[in-house]
Amino acid sequence: MIPSKVQEKMRDFAPKWRPGRYKATLVALPILAVAIPLLLLSMPYLEWFNDMAVQPKGKAQSMYGLWTGERDIVERPPVEGTMPMEGWPAYRIHDEDPEKAAVRAGEELRNPVERTRAALELGRKRFETFCIVCHGPEAEGNGKVVGKDLFPAPPSLHTDAARGFPDGRIFHVITKGQNKMPSYADVLDPQERWSVVHYVRVLQRAMEDAKKSAEDGR
Repeated sequence: MIPSKVQEKMRDFAPKWRPGRYKATLVALPILAVAIPLLLLSMPYLEWFNDMAVQPKGKAQSMYGLWTGERDIVERPPVEGTMPMEGWPAYRIHDEDPEKAAVRAGEELRNPVERTRAALELGRKRFETFCIVCHGPEAEGNGKVVGKDLFPAPPSLHTDAARGFPDGRIFHVITKGQNKMPSYADVLDPQERWSVVHYVRVLQRAMEDAKKSAEDGR
């Protein structure tokens, strides 16, 4: 038998939570237990005593400045006063006007790498590793990563203007970058860059010879 006092309390008892709220709470608690840690992990700019394990960083060819309104390709210049490591001599042509710097490079720089089969082979390998994706296999600006909704196509290196560029100017563009093209000085040493210039000249001569042969065959 249930004591009368207990029966009275049971009759007067009313749950503080309605069944619907109780069920919703049981469902929401495990969801929040998973969602909140994932949300914190997805926000690298909030550091929670992680000893700098998570830091904001930009990956090559990616964009940065989402929250500041800037949308630029990642390319951070060295800190002012930084000295190059051994084997990577400092580049001495700097100008606020990119066009003036490129012209100056064409006038002052001469290709110190002898045009040998080994140099051309080195230039070909580096071109097909770093340049072909945008410039295309024959440097016509039709690489696989350019096109609609992709990267903008670079100009063809077979135009009259490009064929007339001095070696130093092409070396400068590879070194400092131009427009959307980033600098490749951090992945190609000077000898490799000059070898790429030699290979570009080979592509230009081959294209010119092909055009002449086609015209003669008409």
